[in-house]
Amino acid sequence: MNEVNTQRNKAAPQRRGKKVAIFHCGFIYSGGGERIVIEEALGLKKRGFEVIVRTPTLNPTKCYPDLLPNIDAQTLLPPLLPNFSYKYALQMVATSVLAPLLAFQYRDTDVFIGANQPGAWLAYCMAKVLNKPYLVYLNQPNRLLYPREVDRENGWVTETSYEFLAKVIHFLRPVIKIIDDLSFGQANVKLVNGSYIAGLVESIYQFKTVNCPAGAHPQAEIKLAKEGTAFHGQCHIGKFALNKPYILLTNRHDPQKKFEYAIEAMKLVKTRYPKVKLIIPGPFTRHTPQLLALVRKRRLSAHVLFLGQISESDLQRLYQHAAVYIYTAPQEDFGIGPLEAGAWAVPTVAWNNAGPTVTVEDGVTGFLAQPFDIADFAEKIIWILEDPLFQYHMGRAAWEKVQREFTWDRHVEILEREIANLSQTRD
Repeated sequence: MNEVNTQRNKAAPQRRGKKVAIFHCGFIYSGGGERIVIEEALGLKKRGFEVIVRTPTLNPTKCYPDLLPNIDAQTLLPPLLPNFSYKYALQMVATSVLAPLLAFQYRDTDVFIGANQPGAWLAYCMAKVLNKPYLVYLNQPNRLLYPREVDRENGWVTETSYEFLAKVIHFLRPVIKIIDDLSFGQANVKLVNGSYIAGLVESIYQFKTVNCPAGAHPQAEIKLAKEGTAFHGQCHIGKFALNKPYILLTNRHDPQKKFEYAIEAMKLVKTRYPKVKLIIPGPFTRHTPQLLALVRKRRLSAHVLFLGQISESDLQRLYQHAAVYIYTAPQEDFGIGPLEAGAWAVPTVAWNNAGPTVTVEDGVTGFLAQPFDIADFAEKIIWILEDPLFQYHMGRAAWEKVQREFTWDRHVEILEREIANLSQTRD
């Protein structure tokens, strides 16, 4: 009987899973928004969906080079000449203008997902032309229309194209606002990255949202550092042999991330722990030389180490062996870093403000320092460094929180549920 059923199953035609097209604003650096789309595409594929990822702008050497090939992201239009200064800005504008004309090639798509702008606009255009449903996922309100204080202070200095685009949009704000409101408001489902951003988005757009926070991949317990091992030995990353314990910071080198806070805090930490280093991986940007200059000015060259771009496996090794993870961005929308650290049972010190208030439980999975008190931030780091047993238990609590609330599986589960609800409604 089992053999007969097996033969029947082999002979039966396999039903194609729903086809989902995800549109994201761009893959030109390794950021949280880009990681979310990568995990969504991989997670939906694992659940039987056919997934394509399209974008106006793409630089596979700078955006998660180890992960991006797994989702085969492609630009909607042929890329412009590589040496053209404002190529990304023009590519984004051209794709947005021509979006309705590009819809026909996606006629076999069942559901569109627009991740941030102009991803939301692209999904709106395709869905309306083809009479298909679409979802919008926002990591934050449109920052070109609704900049944070830290955005107004610093602008887009690390990416020439986006800096140029921001200036253009300033003059077209009324038109862009209409497009933004329309493409978000018309979405069948509106998802957001965490409860903090849900409050901001609902306040601005006046629509209810579905909370679908980003996540991490919690490591198997057997892989986690044993009690005290974060304080002894070395961690080898390429040519670097990093003495433990060390402090880890993994954000992009953007002014909005305020690495200056970490550098200033290290002045205080080194007085208590002169051998502890702050380790900062990541590709250098136009902002990195300013950070290096500050390190030299504060005479911290022996205490702050910039590694440059590293592989995903090396990044995970850095998390695994860190004693403390720090998150200095003052107005972060969410912040995946504390979750990636927690996935390896590493506690986080961040500010008691914005996104980290969702991901870090003060005094349990890490500390939330008084904004933006450098002395308090440094003191919280020192508290963790001075007690290996305390660090171990706090790290385990962080690991449990990630498992309970912030896995990528849970994120994709919510997304899959909303897609299924859409399908039932239309049927």
